[in-house]
Parts: sequence; structure tokens; C-alpha cells
Amino acid sequence: MRMKTHIYVWAATSLLLVVGVRGGSRVKLVNNGYEGVVVAISQEVDEMDGPVIIDSLKEMIQEASRRLYRATHKRAYFRSVKILIPKSWTNTSVIGNALSESFQDSEVRVDIMNSVYKNQPYTQQTGGCGDPGLYIHLTAEYLTDRQQSAWWGPRGKVLLLEWAKLRWGVFDELGYPGDESFPLFYIWEQSNGRFPGTGVLLPTCCANVPVEGRLIDKTGRSTCALTPQGEPDENCRFLPYKDQLATSSLMSYPLIFSDTVVNFCSGPDSDHPHNPVAPTKQNLFCGGRSVWEVMMGHKDFANDANPPTERYLDPDIQVVQHADANYALVLDYSGSMNDLYRIHKLRKTARRWILHEVATGSYVAIIRFSKYAQLVHRLIKITDEASRKGLADSITTKADGGTSIGAGLYVAVKKTLANVKNPVILLITDGEENENPRIKDILQNVLDSGVRVITVAFGAEADPKLEKIAQLTGGKTFTVNDIDEGHMLEDAFDGALTYQPPPPRSNTTVTIHEEVYRGTELQTGSSFMVDFTVGQNLVLRLDTDDRYHVTHEPHLVRPDGNIVGGAVFDPNTFTWILKVPMAEQGEWKWRVGLSGSADKFIRLKVTAMTRDPTVFPITTKAWMSSGAREVNASTDRVIIFAEVKQGNNPVVNADVRALVTPPGEAEPDEVYILLDNGQGADFQAGDGIYSRYMTRYSRTGRYSVKAQVTDGGRAVINKGFLTSSQRKRRSAEASYYEDRPNYCCGSYIPLNPDKSQNTGNFSRISGGGSLRVTAIPVPASDFHPPAAVRDLRIVLLDDVEGPSDFNRVNISLIWTATGDDLDVGSAQYVLRMTSNRNDLSENRFNNASSETIIYDSPVEAGENINKTEELLLQRDITFFFALQAVDDVGRKSPISNVAVLRLEDSHPLILLEPNSQDSFPIWAILLIVIFMVLIIVLVAVVLLSRKHGNYRVEHNTPEREWIQNSKNIL
Repeated sequence: MRMKTHIYVWAATSLLLVVGVRGGSRVKLVNNGYEGVVVAISQEVDEMDGPVIIDSLKEMIQEASRRLYRATHKRAYFRSVKILIPKSWTNTSVIGNALSESFQDSEVRVDIMNSVYKNQPYTQQTGGCGDPGLYIHLTAEYLTDRQQSAWWGPRGKVLLLEWAKLRWGVFDELGYPGDESFPLFYIWEQSNGRFPGTGVLLPTCCANVPVEGRLIDKTGRSTCALTPQGEPDENCRFLPYKDQLATSSLMSYPLIFSDTVVNFCSGPDSDHPHNPVAPTKQNLFCGGRSVWEVMMGHKDFANDANPPTERYLDPDIQVVQHADANYALVLDYSGSMNDLYRIHKLRKTARRWILHEVATGSYVAIIRFSKYAQLVHRLIKITDEASRKGLADSITTKADGGTSIGAGLYVAVKKTLANVKNPVILLITDGEENENPRIKDILQNVLDSGVRVITVAFGAEADPKLEKIAQLTGGKTFTVNDIDEGHMLEDAFDGALTYQPPPPRSNTTVTIHEEVYRGTELQTGSSFMVDFTVGQNLVLRLDTDDRYHVTHEPHLVRPDGNIVGGAVFDPNTFTWILKVPMAEQGEWKWRVGLSGSADKFIRLKVTAMTRDPTVFPITTKAWMSSGAREVNASTDRVIIFAEVKQGNNPVVNADVRALVTPPGEAEPDEVYILLDNGQGADFQAGDGIYSRYMTRYSRTGRYSVKAQVTDGGRAVINKGFLTSSQRKRRSAEASYYEDRPNYCCGSYIPLNPDKSQNTGNFSRISGGGSLRVTAIPVPASDFHPPAAVRDLRIVLLDDVEGPSDFNRVNISLIWTATGDDLDVGSAQYVLRMTSNRNDLSENRFNNASSETIIYDSPVEAGENINKTEELLLQRDITFFFALQAVDDVGRKSPISNVAVLRLEDSHPLILLEPNSQDSFPIWAILLIVIFMVLIIVLVAVVLLSRKHGNYRVEHNTPEREWIQNSKNIL
């Protein structure tokens, strides 16, 4: 008879006794009810599935609300939720058009599958502990297929734990297969320093009572194989039983796949104590704090906000449809706009946007303000070239008078955009207010209207309140330097386009090349790549500040050498436009003849659409963690992000650079190489989101950011990873586990070379907006401490028996270098080894000992470090390693993750079994004997039946029933 193995996970109390914004979100928690939650359905989702998806979403939200109310101890639930459907859907019942809801700013998105996560729900998190996530991702298959929801658990429960990550910035409390930072198993010291280095092996999770389950080998062996250190190998899995007594933690779900898990882990004296030593994301990113502690520090609950209430209401769920945007261009025509040709630059860029960029079906109005405000052109629908031209021609270049931004906003919200759907203001100004009404006088009207305000600060003297109004309305901010040749202002206008209903990805237009030239050459040009994902409707647009500077119109040279001419000139904007209906893949060139005047410039931009409607384009978008708010660089840490994907599939190993334009017009751009390595500012390697801390500030003022992406010769598209295709004889549990998708993902996104695709040569450009810095560090450099190392690991090179119970070993210590300032520069490292894990806590690490090693390392942040050490270690003792980075002025990083090394003469798997006994009790032996007798009788009956007729016996053991029940979990 096969005996069950039990693994128990003790509560955090036992451990202590024995061991010692999201920028665009408008969601608010008002009187215990979340309001303004948006669940948006992608344009890519088939409307045929719409009714089932909407019904499933409603059930999910209702269930999640009840679970949220219970898990927060009656502090929160969902009061109002809107389900936003695509504009293109025509047969789905709705209550009306969306007001200002958009897919890009929604909290929950129903979208096409991510090749890595498949149909697993996940939250895109790019920030640290307490920072909001970007969005929750669901697939149509997960919402409509009962088997998919069975893999991941009850939909309402799953939405709850994903909401915790999105809203409160907490993290998973479980391990991941093959992940060295967040392993499936860890060693728990049970000695609390009395016998250091002795412990037991437990599955990684947080639970308030022991969790029962079994170890299985997914390749089919009945027991798990062990590593030389006596730990389960990479194929070993912990499979908890469905019936548990544990009620926490929700963040350990779905590892603890039980209906009883309904709470978060909390403080050590609570009924749901936290496990502070398990190697989880929550512990590493939050410094060992519990989920509940992080939640209670969030503005939703801090300072006793939203205390428990007995009043619970089911959520009000409404289905609305994405509406065309209603734009009001609110343009500064004060006298200062004549300086440095600002008004001419504005007219030129605004005309281009109206004539070529704003989507057909959108509504546009034009308002000008100086001392007073005037409606220049009423709100009209863009339908054809005539409607575009009428709007564009109404923009003039005569500017004079004072500045009343409030007057322009008042005309926009009260006389132009009143009672319209999806209202957007694009506010462009170059000076501070000096006339009434002012922004503060009209601010409440703006907020009540539901409009989003995109602000453009033209020049260094633009009003400092612009960022505030953008932040309060969920808008964006941009800045334009006076020496800019047009890129920055164009980025601002293009930023407004994100509030239009998004087109299908197959109709996406991407920027593949940008360039500015100022010099004395009589002819200039360069090359750009057209990759395999784009090529349809390629457009080259070249403009200049002087029409006579261009002596010969631009032309293109195809990869085969043939010339493409026929550029069309627009005399109003000094722009040449050249179109190619379908551009073949390869290297293209452009050429243009010039006057040779060094005082003049040309600016070139190349865009293209998807080559094949069935192949999504490679896209990029850039942003900053600060959003629209003002930044005190002495206290705030700003992260620059750039996402590179094909559809929803991550593009990894790309060369991603952020160009930061400082406030001083004579200052050169700062270049940051963004990384997707899971270190420093980046919290997960391989997810296609590249990042870096912004650490260089020359002065206060407005900084703008743009991302430039190329393949770098190594970029690939991650199209998923597979388990082994070999079909071995496996137990029922192993078959079940191998069929079940792996829960994804830990410190990195797995990449299967057989499933990845080379991007080939490509380039993309994306504007990232701007931020206003109100204070900078003193000194301006070397102000921040190093960022923490999060991937320390140990490799045992050789093991030679030494004196007595000791072994002489050579080990490699491997980690990714951090920086002198956060993740920029290079640092020194202090490594500590101990047999008592508590010595590696933040408050005890700096107690120097003979087991401390100091490394001086010139290695730049982001590069790998590999140090070899010879150590004399005692056998059968577990040793723990951690390190801390120190900069050249003594500032210290947080403690790294903890790496573990154990030397054993034999390799028994140590399990914690409180109820185990040295021998079987008599009653167990009797049961075994009775069971064996029954088996013999049953075999005899089967043999007799073969002689006397057909008689079949089907066995349905409790084990098989358990596996079948696991497959049918809802």
C-alpha cells in the first residue's frame, strides 16, 4: 500500500517562537465602497463572445466584492463598476456611451492572450512595495471556459488577489518552478540560534496553520529526486490537498488551492500571522512586512480611513461603450507667444495634427485665450478633408495681450464640452497667469466635467500649476523647449490621441524612424529598417523652418535600389509627404537636397502600419513612474519605463534607450540605457518592460523623455515556453500536474529558444511625456544609496572532505551588479555568511563578524559578477548568505535576497511531521492486513470471472477521486 507523505507549513507565530500609482486611475474608496472601477474589453475580442464575457464579468465582480468585504474585515467592497465595450461592437446592449473611461486607463482589461501567461490572470506590476500596478489582464478564454477557470480558481477569488496587487502594491507569497530567487521550497531554521544551521524543508508560502499535501515528481517517479544538497530537484512539486484548515494567505493562492483560503497574512499576534522568512516576492520587495501591514499603510485605510462597516451593498455594474473623443484645443495667444516663433510652431503642429492625425469620427473645437477667451471654431465632427481643412485654417498667428488660462478652461468645459462624452482638453501655454479668472477659480468646474486635461508647457516660464491640473484630471503633461525643432510639441499632440477609441492592433501606426539635421551639406540622408511586422502605408514626412532650405524634394530608395519619388508639398506647414502603399522588408534610404545653410533645419519622421493583418506589429510606449505629479528629486525616486511588445508578447534583449531633455536649452540630452533584467528599477526580467532610475538632475524645471528602441542584434519575441514533450509513464498525480499550466512568473519570464522568434532589424520611437522637478538633491550627484541586489545565488564547484566533520569547498557567488546611485554606476559589496538566518535581517546585518567578506567591484550596474571563494564548512549545517551594496560615501542598500548552502554526507529529505511516530500503530497495521486480504479476494474474483463470463470491475480509489475533484475545481 502506498503511504501518503505530509508536508506541513507552520504559522508565522510558530516561526517567530522557534526561529526568533497608478497614474491614470480615477478609482476612489468612498465610505467603504470603491467607485469608478473600469473593466475594459479589447478591440481584439470577438463580439460573438460578448454576452458570455459580460455575464461572466458581472458574476466575477459580484463574487469578488463579497470576498473583498470579508478579506478586508468589512472595510471595502466594490460599489460601482463600468464594463467598457469596444466602439465597433454593434449588437451588445449598453446603457449609453462612456463618459471619460478608456481602455488605456482601465483597471481590468480583457484582451488577447499573453504568450507567456496563456490564460492565467495576472497583474502587470512595475513598482515596488505599496506602488500600484498598471492593470489586471484577463483573457476571453478564462472568462468563458470552465476548465480554464478551474486551473486558476474561482474567478471572484482570483480577481480579489489580483486587485490586492493592483491597488495596494502587494505581491505573491509562493514559489515558482526553477526560480532561484523565489524557489518552491526553502529551509526553515527551527533552532532559533540554539543549534544554528539545523532546519526543515518547507514549501514556499504563508499560512496560518499547517498545510497538508504531498511531494510528487512531475516526470512520473513516485518520489522526488534530490540534489547533492539534499533538496528536491527541479522536477519536484508540492501538491496540497484540496481540503485544508488554513484560511490564509490569499497571496499564496493558487499554490494552496483550497476554498478555505479567504484571508491575507497579517501581524504576528493575529489569527493569520505572516511568515517573514519564506523567500517570497512579498518578503523581498516589502522587507518582510505582511500583506495586511502594507494594506493598512495605503491611503485607502491609513489613519483609520474606511473603518469596518456593517453596511454592504452589491456592486452597481453598468455596461457602456467606448465613444469618440471630443477635443478642445485651448491655445495660448498671449503676447509672449510671439517670442521665439512659438505661435508659428504651434500653428504648424496643430494644423498637421488636424489634417493628418486625429481620427475620423472625433470631434474637435478650437479655443484661444489671452486676457479673454474666444471660441474660434465650434465643436465639429471630423468626417472628410473639407472638415479638417476648415478647422486647420481657423488657426492663425496673431497673438497679443495677457494670460488668463482659467478663461480658456471655462469656455472649454462650460460652453464647448458640456454634456459630451469622452471630453479631452489639450491646453498649450507659455506663461504664468496674470489675468482673472485663473486656474484655481475654474478648477472645480473642470473636475466636475469629467474632462481629462493634457498640458503642454511651452518654454521655461510656463505656469507651474499645469502639472497639478493634469494630475487631478488623470491627464498627461508635456514640455516644449524653445530650441526644439518640433518633435516635443508633436509628441504632445500625439499624446492626446491615446484617448481616442483604440483601433485594432492590425491597424496600428508606429514610428520607425525620426531624425533632425542641421548642417552645411547640400545633400543629406540616412537609412532606416522596415521589419517583418510593418510596411503597409509607409509615410515619410519631412518639414523645415524655411521652405527654400529644401532645394530638391525628398525621395526614398528601396532595398533593391529603385527610387520612389512624388512627395507632396504643403505650403502651410512647409512639409513634404511621401507615401508607399506597401514597403518591402529591408533597409530603406532617404535623400533630400538642401541649401547648405547651417541656420536652417529639416526634421524627418517615418511611420508605417501593420504589414499583415494577422501579424501584430512590434510596438513601444514610454512613461515615467511620477505620472503627471510634480517631483521632489531629493525624496522621490523616478523610474523611466519603456514597454516593447508584439501584440501582448514580450520583446526581450532589445536595445532600449531613454533620452532625457533637461530644462536648460544649452544642456545636452541625458541618455539612460534601460534594462529588463529584474534588478534595480526593474522588478521582473524578461517581461518586455525596460526601466532605469532617473538619477541625474542638473536643475529644477521640466524634463521630457523619449524612448528609442532597436533590436541591438539580439532581440527576440517570447512566444511562450513548453514543458517536456516526452511522454513517460507517470503516476496519476504527475500526469495531472504536468497537464496543469505552471503558475507564472517569479523573478524572470522563462524563455524557450524553440518558441521564440528573432525580430530582425527594427527600430521604434515613443514619447514619454515630461515631469516638473521642484527640488534636486544636494549634492546633485551621489545622493541616493545603491539599489538592492535581488538575485544572489551560490554554485558549489567542488567539495573535498576536510578534517573531522568539515569539508573544504569552492563556491561561486553570482549576482547582478547594482549601482552607486540606485541602479547607475558601480558599488562595493559586503557579503555575510552565517548559520543563523536571523543574522541577515536588516537590523542585525551590520554586526561585523569573521564571516564577512568585502568586495571592491568596478563592475557597472546591470552586469554580472561572479566571485569564487574557498571555504571550510561544517557538514550537516545549513549556511545562509546575503550581501549589501555600499557606495563611495557609505550609503547602504537594503539587504539582498538570502542564498542557501548545505553540505550533507547523506541526503534525506527532511520534512516537518509533528504527528509522525517511530513505528506504525497497531490499528494501522490491522488496516493494512485487511486491505491486503481484500485485494487478494478481488483478484480471485476477476480470475474466476474470466473463466465463467465477462465481468469487469472498475476501481475508483480515493486517490483518483481526489485528482478528478482537483480538475473540476471552480
